[in-house]
Amino acid sequence: MKKIRLVCWLLIIALLSVNVFILLHRNEGYKYFPFKTYSELYVTDSSLYIKDLHFNKNTLDIFFSSKLLQTGYKLIIDNGSSLGLVIPRNNTLHIPLQNKIHEYKLVPVQERELEVKLQIDHSQNSPHEFINEFIYCNLPGPQIKVSDYKLWTKGIESFSKSEVESGKEFLKNNTAALLADTDSDRVIEVCRILSMLRPNKNGIKASEASLQRPYQQLLLAMQHKINLDCGNYSAMFYYLCTVLQVPNRVITFAGPAGNWQYGVHYYNEVYLREKQQWTLCDGLAETYMPHDSLRFYNAADIKKMALINGFSNKYVYTYQKDSLREVRYDGLHYWHWYYNRNNANLCYVHPGTGLQNRSWNYLKDFYSFQRNFDFYSDTNENDWSKIFIKMSAFYLLLLVSIFYLIHEIKHFSWRHST
Repeated sequence: MKKIRLVCWLLIIALLSVNVFILLHRNEGYKYFPFKTYSELYVTDSSLYIKDLHFNKNTLDIFFSSKLLQTGYKLIIDNGSSLGLVIPRNNTLHIPLQNKIHEYKLVPVQERELEVKLQIDHSQNSPHEFINEFIYCNLPGPQIKVSDYKLWTKGIESFSKSEVESGKEFLKNNTAALLADTDSDRVIEVCRILSMLRPNKNGIKASEASLQRPYQQLLLAMQHKINLDCGNYSAMFYYLCTVLQVPNRVITFAGPAGNWQYGVHYYNEVYLREKQQWTLCDGLAETYMPHDSLRFYNAADIKKMALINGFSNKYVYTYQKDSLREVRYDGLHYWHWYYNRNNANLCYVHPGTGLQNRSWNYLKDFYSFQRNFDFYSDTNENDWSKIFIKMSAFYLLLLVSIFYLIHEIKHFSWRHST
């Protein structure tokens, strides 16, 4: 008995020391971060991307992530010459190729759908052999890592039936969003109503108002009773877009791993299904859907722009006296430039949840792999060796302590029974 007790004590002391050391040095690689790459955050199972491709003599076979339009695509080459109509087979297109380098455009018969643009070099090397180079495509892929798009459509589950009905009634009475045909038009209507809700410095504090459900915040904001901050706008935007069943998510800045943080800002991303793109909307800054002539820009794009001050020749939508305006981004970019210059992680909050900030939750997160958010990074990686040591030390301490406790209880029971 004494030997077992001594061994248990020595093990517990050693393991406790290791765990204390790890906790004190927790920011030196022992934390797990749910890092996601650009393709995982912005290419999804619902979006159109290339899963694989295969050159077959004078034809390119492209396999897409989802079923294509059965109405087909007009195939246009270079300067506008038409090569006819290409009809897909479920998720596959067979594209006839011309010799040498050409640009191919697949224009859907249904105009609102996304065009597919390709640049391909199909050069003859010998009478029976071609050298094929897939130079460019406006869709990502092939063979990329993606995550589940459905996660970002589950926000509706975080609201009660009455909240959803109240949101629809609010949108019906105050916007034309329920009548819009596209996500772009729906989102613009949400932006319009939020642009009318400006901060009232004499109203309820933003932090106090944020304890209310988004619908209650919306009602109070309509009455100009809140000194609104970015978190309030973000919550209301998330609520209204979710009621409209437009995929969206809240984004903030988190980091570094220590006991201090960079400045915090909240804004939103929405997924425009007809465009197959995520784009940024910031209610506090009245800066919506940054774009250029080619595409809309998301939060990760904006972070990259801020690091190189690349906001020139970009545009955003804003409202001026209830009138939608397209203005230069570098005229309204200050807060986006301000927050994105630091090394904080872009944090994508999962639907229906907030960032946990209680001490117990910090401890629980440290020893688990469950998170209610994702971090964007194409470069950072977890130190799995340290994470393995941390988890092993924690569970060994737990097992040894339980074994020691059971052994002491049995010994105590045996002594009292004899």
